[in-house]
Amino acid sequence: MARILIIEDNPANIELMSFLLSAYGHAPLSAADGPRGVAAARSERPDLIACDVNLPGMDGFAVLAELKGDPALAGVPILAVTALAMTGDREKVLAAGFDGYISKPIEPESFVAELEAFLTSTPAPASAPAAPAAPAAAATAPVTAMAANDATANDAMATAVTPATGARTLLLVDDDRFMLGVLNDMLIGQPYRVLSACSGEEALQVLSHEPVEVILCDQAMPGMRGTEVLAEAAARYPKTVRLMLSGQPDLTDIEAAIKSGVADGHYIKPLGARALREQLDEAFRLQSARGTG
Repeated sequence: MARILIIEDNPANIELMSFLLSAYGHAPLSAADGPRGVAAARSERPDLIACDVNLPGMDGFAVLAELKGDPALAGVPILAVTALAMTGDREKVLAAGFDGYISKPIEPESFVAELEAFLTSTPAPASAPAAPAAPAAAATAPVTAMAANDATANDAMATAVTPATGARTLLLVDDDRFMLGVLNDMLIGQPYRVLSACSGEEALQVLSHEPVEVILCDQAMPGMRGTEVLAEAAARYPKTVRLMLSGQPDLTDIEAAIKSGVADGHYIKPLGARALREQLDEAFRLQSARGTG
């Protein structure tokens, strides 16, 4: 496991990069601007730093100069992560002293491997998926994207991995198909079926056809937000355990959902494979205590 510092002012980029690193057994750290990035690097001593070039105020080149000028950090690889696309941009960042260059938007399928190539000795991920699922593959098994009509939907759900006859069922809900693929990979080998839905509406359709013991739902989705999905599930299937998984900084709606009993818990992205499995094991135990039906 490596400790990797992300210096990036876009919260969505931080969330995605952190999620991917955590899923592959690494420990992500983050800072939202240059000064805090420099401070975090000096206090945390990461194994690798991925730094946006176009940071407001103190840009990536200034961050690089500060860190490479610090004897304690001079040997830490620093990668430029940037949307610069003009001829000569790559040469410019490498000439400035960056150890490598990763273009935005990042490619989720290869991002972790690209960073690992710059580690002095690449650690073996502790609880990582064997390989990342490409976004296109995430729409097929083991991810179940619900179809518009009921017959097709039932056929699609049959492609979900079923460990054993009568296995209990988890429903993952997230509008990002790649994230669904990563979560599915993290849960391979677990003693329950994993179904997936890419929207709140699809999730409710799955629930109308399938007995589901535990729901793990993202909050920030177009159409129905996660808390709205869980409110509907709570009204229709009160014994189902309803969990939120979100990387959003504003937790007002989620905290209200937990207080009212709409949600049973909330987990913050990124969540590593081991922690995810442990939390879901606890959720299935809670559901057993509630009973079925």
